[in-house]
Parts: sequence; C-alpha cells; structure tokens
Amino acid sequence: MKKAVILWAALGMAHCISAQTPQELKTKLPRIKGWNVEATVETFDPNTLFERINGAAPNYLLYDFRELTVFVYRQAKGENYVTIQAYRHATPEDAFGIYASERPQETGFVAIGAEGYQEGAMLNFLVNNLYVKIESPSSDAGTVAAVTQIAQAFARKINPKAALPESLQIFPSENKIAHSEQFIAKSFLGHEFLNHAFTADYQASGKNYQVFVINAGAPAEAKAILEKYYRFTGQTDPPKEGRLTVKDRYNGNLECQWKGKYLWGILNDSQAPVKTDEVLKMIEAGIARK
Repeated sequence: MKKAVILWAALGMAHCISAQTPQELKTKLPRIKGWNVEATVETFDPNTLFERINGAAPNYLLYDFRELTVFVYRQAKGENYVTIQAYRHATPEDAFGIYASERPQETGFVAIGAEGYQEGAMLNFLVNNLYVKIESPSSDAGTVAAVTQIAQAFARKINPKAALPESLQIFPSENKIAHSEQFIAKSFLGHEFLNHAFTADYQASGKNYQVFVINAGAPAEAKAILEKYYRFTGQTDPPKEGRLTVKDRYNGNLECQWKGKYLWGILNDSQAPVKTDEVLKMIEAGIARK
C-alpha cells in the first residue's frame, strides 16, 4: 500500500510539472483579479504555425516545435487584454534553444520559470519544454502588473523548480559572458554533421572566444562526426580519443577533445589569451559531474 501511495504521488507530481495539452495548460492559468480568461483557445501545429507567426516559423520548426497554444485574458472592466503564447517543443533543450536565440543578452532578466526577460507589458520565459510569451498592446501600470502576475503564477504551477538545461553546468564560469549560452540544434558552424551543440561565449583581455560541447549520444556517433569533419578538412590521420586540432578553413583551428560520446572545444579566431588545455580539462570535469 505504501509503495502504491508513493507511486501515485510521483505520478501526480510528474503530471503537475509536465502540462502539455491545451486543456492541461489552461488549468494552470491563474485567476487574476479584474481579468477573465476567454473561453476560446487557439492551437497551431507545425503545419499551421506560419499562420500565427509567419516568417519566424522556420526557426521554431528547427527546434522541433510541436504545438502552440494561445490564451487571452480580457480586462473585466475595460478594453485591455493580455495574450499568452505557449510554444511546446519536443525537449527542454529545444525550448531553451529557441528561447536563447531570441533573448536579449543584458537587460530585463527576471526570475520566472527557468529564466525570463521582461520589457514593459512583454514578458517571455522558459519552463520545462515550453517557451511562453506573454504580452499586451497596453502598457499602463495595471496591465504590466497583470502580465507579471500571470507569468509568475503560470510558471510556478507548471513547474515550481524549473531550471535551465543541465548541460549548461558543464561550461566553466571564469570569463563567461552572462546569458550568452545557446543550443544549436542543427548545422553548428555551418556543418550539417555538427548538431545538438551547446555553446557559450567568453571574453579575455577584451577579446571574445567561444566554447562548445556536443553530446553525440554514443562513442561511435562521436567518432563518426569527427571522421566526417576530418574528411571535410582534408586531415588524413584517423581521429583518436583525446586532444585534437581540427583545421577548419572556414572557422579556423578548433582546439578540441573527444571522450566517449562527448566532443568539446574552443573557437578562438580573435587570439584571446586562453589557457586552452586548462579550459578543456575544466569542461571534462564538468562532464564528469553530470
């Protein structure tokens, strides 16, 4: 009986933090004094997303977009309204990827969901595999306050412990530029064989460089990626686990390392003063902690 209760509780918690369908999401919408949720709910799938966001749709599809659900709060006494767009992606990594591709780098960050940013009556945030956008054409104080209240409560009801993807913890903190992390779903550095790359930007002595980490899924897949890269660069020696230099004529030399299913490295065209081997070892330590 005790095991059954524990299992029921675990399933209940999983349901609590993983709202997916429009109906489930609607149950997470908070009650806000002076505002009512309209009964009509719009949904868009990969085939119809362009009807809602037109030219922006391809970028969302790149990150394995599954469904957009649109809700509207209407002011009880007045003409103002607030629109909520909840973009559901296949994985939290995909949702982070599209979120990170649109977020500002420096201003307006708020502690809502895993991370969010706000400018007036526009507030976007990330929670689980959802990228949520809340906005209103009205920017009066009451509407801005309603937008903030909706975002805080909605994110908390979906997952009160939402966090950024665990893979971001791999990156060393020293010299890292805040909010520069990205997830590149396809064709990192313009190469179709480099996919699912997490990146972060760094700066040393006023010069920028970038660190990347790719989880290939299996050692054999990591080897296959490197073999394709070596063929592209004309390097004849077969890749071996350990320290590598990939001589990419378009992106410069990539100082890399391969271990198991992971590939990681540094792009440093600016010749920033980087202790390359130390950074690569710190990344390896970050991977080991996962």
